[in-house]
Order: sequence, then C-alpha cells, then structure tokens
Amino acid sequence: MHPRTELVATFALAALAFIVVTGETTPIGLISDIASGVGSTESRVGLTVSWYALVAGGTAVPLTRWTARFDRRWVLAASTAAFSVGHVATAAAGNLTVLAAGRGLAAVGHGLFFALAAPTAQRLARPSTRGRAAGRVMVGGSAALVVGTPLATGLGQLAGWRAALLAIAAVSLLLAVAVLFLVPSVADEPGTPADHPRLPEVLRLPGLVPVLGVLLATVVGHFALFTYVAPFAAERFGLHGTTLTVLLLVYGVCAVIGSNLGGRLSDTRPITGTRAASVVFVVALAGVWSAGLAAAPYAGVPMLLVWGGTFSVLVVATSLAVLRRAPGRAAEPANAVYGIVFQIGIVSGSAVGSWCYAAGSVTAIPLVAMAAGAVAVGLVATSGQAFRAADPG
Repeated sequence: MHPRTELVATFALAALAFIVVTGETTPIGLISDIASGVGSTESRVGLTVSWYALVAGGTAVPLTRWTARFDRRWVLAASTAAFSVGHVATAAAGNLTVLAAGRGLAAVGHGLFFALAAPTAQRLARPSTRGRAAGRVMVGGSAALVVGTPLATGLGQLAGWRAALLAIAAVSLLLAVAVLFLVPSVADEPGTPADHPRLPEVLRLPGLVPVLGVLLATVVGHFALFTYVAPFAAERFGLHGTTLTVLLLVYGVCAVIGSNLGGRLSDTRPITGTRAASVVFVVALAGVWSAGLAAAPYAGVPMLLVWGGTFSVLVVATSLAVLRRAPGRAAEPANAVYGIVFQIGIVSGSAVGSWCYAAGSVTAIPLVAMAAGAVAVGLVATSGQAFRAADPG
C-alpha cells in the first residue's frame, strides 16, 4: 500500500477510536444531569458504566467471529453506526431502562470496533510500520481522554447532556461514512466463521497468556491510582481547581506521547522497550509514593507524568504483542480478548483503589499500584520473548 494511503486510512481509524472513547466516558462527567433527566439516582445511572463494559466485553468475541466473512471496512462502519444509534437512543431516554438499552447498543458497537481496529490498521500497513499504524489507533483513544471527553462534558454542561450525546452520535455517524471512502477494502481469507478460532483455542496460542498477564497487572496497578489521582494529588500535593486541571491535561499529553513511543519501540526494540517501560512504570510509582509521604509536589508531579506516559507505552506494547502472537484469523478474536482483560483490569484496579480510599489510606494507593506493577515486571522479565518482533532482528 502507498504510504499516503496507509497514513490516511490509519488516521481515519484513529478518529473513530477518538469518538468511541469519547462516547464511552462522557456520561461519567454528566452523571448527575443524566440521573435527573431520567428520573433516577446517580448510583443507578453509575451502574450503566459497568453495564457498558460488561456488554462491550461479552459481545466482542462472538461478534468478531460472526462477522468474519465480511469486509472489515464495512464491519467497522457498521459497528460505529450501531454506536451512533445507541447514543441517539440514550439521548432520547426518559427512564433508566431506555438509558441502559441505548448504552448497551453503543457498547456492542464499541466492543466490535476495538476488536477490529488495530488488526485492520496492521493489515493495511507495510511490515516496517505495523506497530506505528496500530499505535495511531490507540493514540486516538488516548487523545479522547485529553480533548474529547472534556469538550463533550463542557458541551453537556452548556447545552444539556442530551445535546452532548447527540453531537457524539452525529460525529460518529459521519466518521463511519468517511471510513467507507478512506479505508481500503480489507477482506478476510476464504472461510466461514466456524473456521475462526474459539476462545479456548485463542488462549492456547504460545506466549499469549503471559502478555495478557502483563496487561492485567499493569492496568490493575494503573487504575488503582488513576481512579483516585485527583484526591491523592489534592491531599498530598495540594493541587486543586485549575492547577489540578492543568496537571491532568499535561498527563493526557504524556499519555499520547507514550502511545506514539510504544508503537515505535514495538517496531524496533519490542522486548527491551517493554522491559524498560515496566521498570520505569514501577520506579515512577515509587517516586509518587515517596513524594506523597513528603508532601513534595515538585518531585511528585514529574513522577505522575512519567507514570502516565509509561502506562501508555505498555498498553501499546501489550496490544501489538497480542497481534504478533495471534496471526491470521486469530488476530481479531485475540484482540477482543485483550479488550475483555483490559476492562477486567479497570474494574479490579478501581475496586482496589476504592478500598484504600474508603479505609482512609489514600497515601497507600501508589504502594498497591507498585505491587501490581512489580508483577508485570516479573512477567516481562521471565516471558520477554512473548513480546519479540514478528521478523528477526
């Protein structure tokens, strides 16, 4: 494929990743308004966040197999269209049941999209740029947290939560149409859905389980602290209001840089890069913990930024390692499993952070995150070959 065509196609997929992640996270910032709008409580509306993750994870693998015979370009467009319709239904919801149904439909599109997006980007790319191509898709998701979610939340506060969700629906539908024009046809190999590996077969692929173990440990450790980074930064570093907002913005920029770096390292030095990133991840958390004990923001804030950047490097590294360990027809179901493990990590890490926070031990959260990170370091040290490049050298 011509480099320009490859670049345009992968940026189109990155734009879709941007809007899909924006749609997933926007209701979190508008939860009080949504609860009022559907005549429910914040706690019940909050359950739709877990419901979204459950549906996205539970439907990704079977839908990936069921759609195996179709051109990936059309499946990606259709999954985004389902995501769009789900947001229209959510915006029109007058009660919690309709809200949950709309979020569920959007989650179906979300799970299928992310199961296909990175493998499709890799198939469109030249061998020497496959890591960077898939990394661009992940950069789109990272950028959503920096730009998309704050913009959508701000729109919801100004024009109402229904307007924000309708705007996301409109943009995602436009991008679905754009994909049909900008992404080349990506047909599967001849066969039927029955020819594609099932979940047990995918998990038996050599090296896949260790990579998923690294992912799970990293995500648990990250979200244990990330979920409560605002109260931690406020209590230990005295960061509030605008100062905290600036910190989170710069943190997001570091996450985007980390995603780009992760793609490049995966193309050039996947084993060394992953091992180094896992060690830096733990060292940065140690720095955050030490600075927190000393209430030293000038030492702690840089460590928070390094922590955020290295997490993104590890996310990209593990994602691309999964694709290397699962070639051909196994790539998409394996990527769907990756998404499920990621969601489990988010829920588990948030729960661990919640326990520490509820116990009044916010200072201890980085220690818990370090423990999970140390597990990742150990797995990468003993199973580094699982991250090796597809081609020798």
